[in-house]
Amino acid sequence: MQSKGFLLFLVSVAILGTIATLWLPHWSGSLYVLIIVGYFFQGGWLYSFSAGGIMALIWLIAALSWDIPNHGLLAERIAALFGVSRPILWFITSLIGFILGTLGVALGQALARLLPQKPPRLNGSRKA
Repeated sequence: MQSKGFLLFLVSVAILGTIATLWLPHWSGSLYVLIIVGYFFQGGWLYSFSAGGIMALIWLIAALSWDIPNHGLLAERIAALFGVSRPILWFITSLIGFILGTLGVALGQALARLLPQKPPRLNGSRKA
């Protein structure tokens, strides 16, 4: 039942990614959370890109939910600083979320492949 595992992965990325985005003080918090999620879910490049898509959507919704109530005052200033319009700034924000999601899950999956699955035995711990 591969589809149940994939749906569980998508739900965990959505919930944990939203929590990390909203409550952790820095963007790297989302990266760390997604590395842990990627460590536990081994699925290849499809999992990485789907996590990136979910994170892009989460970051876009978060940016819009903070931008629309204050009529874009801060977003206009940041967009002027970068020399782009507000919709382009929203696109850049979602692109950063996509990159974080994709790289986070890919790094977690690579870490799971590199680390040993069983703890090593100590030779001196055998009872005689």
